[in-house]
Amino acid sequence: MVVEEANHHHELICKGAVEEVLAVCQQVRLGDQTLALGPGQRQQVLELNERLNNDGLRVIAVAYKEVPLRQEPYGVADECELTLVGLIAFLDPPKDSAAAALRQLAQQRVEVKVLTGDNAVIARKTCLDVGLEVRGVLLGAEIAAADDATLLEQVETTTIFAKLAPLQKARIIGLLRQRGHVVGFMGDGINDAPALREADLGLSVDTAVDIAKESADIVLLEKDLQVLSAGVLEGRRTFGNITKYIKMGTSSAFGNMFSILGASIFLPFLPMLPVQILLNNLLYDFSQTGIPFDRVDPDYLEVPRQWKLGKIRRFMITIGPISSLFDYATFALMWFVFSAKTVERQSLFQTGWFIESLLTQTLIVYIIRTARLPFIQSNPAPIMAAISVAVMAIGIALPFSPLAPALGFVPLPAAYFGWLAVILVCYACLTQVVKTWFVRRYGYN
Repeated sequence: MVVEEANHHHELICKGAVEEVLAVCQQVRLGDQTLALGPGQRQQVLELNERLNNDGLRVIAVAYKEVPLRQEPYGVADECELTLVGLIAFLDPPKDSAAAALRQLAQQRVEVKVLTGDNAVIARKTCLDVGLEVRGVLLGAEIAAADDATLLEQVETTTIFAKLAPLQKARIIGLLRQRGHVVGFMGDGINDAPALREADLGLSVDTAVDIAKESADIVLLEKDLQVLSAGVLEGRRTFGNITKYIKMGTSSAFGNMFSILGASIFLPFLPMLPVQILLNNLLYDFSQTGIPFDRVDPDYLEVPRQWKLGKIRRFMITIGPISSLFDYATFALMWFVFSAKTVERQSLFQTGWFIESLLTQTLIVYIIRTARLPFIQSNPAPIMAAISVAVMAIGIALPFSPLAPALGFVPLPAAYFGWLAVILVCYACLTQVVKTWFVRRYGYN
């Protein structure tokens, strides 16, 4: 900063990290005297700075020099031959909730690293105050001298990166991403903008400088790490529910493809009318609107999850044909038991398969939604169960409603529902057995 004093001279005032400011000082101000800054005085200033840092105080040095009036702009080269005025120490304690939030993040397998422009002493003291274990420290000068191959190994085992320049923060984040990590970075200053852009998820706060908020993906209204912990859990819960829907949808569609293909080859009529297929899909899709509100098992939330298309494909191929097996059982039931084998009785066949298909598709999500035993070890959200019950009730009631003729339905005999219950129970049991085997062999993700 440069100010003009009494239209006589300019006053160049410099503040910053103690080591950097001290390096460009040649004098020191003591009371009314200005003395040469010798090695002894420099050492005293550094020792005082270290004592203050060890007490948890952040320290900046302030220096100045008088220069003649001039019109040309000032630059870094003018920051030389300064006079040290003194040190400013201030306390910036971590929030009371920081320690608890860090413990929660550790339980969620989220590793926290500190990237700061402060020196290593104050960074280590802050980590000690919040209970963050320090496994290693790297300074900006060491990072500048190291190549990427060396740093790729060091970033994994280092907790504190201190005395960093803005681009060094972005470099560290880029190296962590090369290691295969999903990296979030939280910052609120001008120097944090490059790192916020480099991270997979940039986080800032509402009180941050404008460029930090513009560079961030998410701006928090509360400056509290516990918000991050809650966000991690909510993200994993959302990911889990999305995965449930995709597993259920793909396996069901895969199975239906085989069912329709086989029925179309052997039946003298359509296994289900186009309007019935559309209605079946409409009711089925509506039953899945409760999935976003569903609960997710605690053990699923404990670790980070990755999108793995290969596992979803394997799950689809493994679980999908089970629904076809019971569709064919329903075809045999309608053909041999209820004699729905002619064009004149096709409505009975189509109605029977419509209800069986809707109920099996609606119920299968309760098997797929958890790696545990459904309804015994893991319960769904009430709203999800209520929507499913409503959809199944509508599906069963449609053949007996005034809409039945328009939709091509006919009332089903009472004996059908006894057979249907057996099919549903066997379907659920077999799917649970196969799913348990799948989870043990390939995991649940």
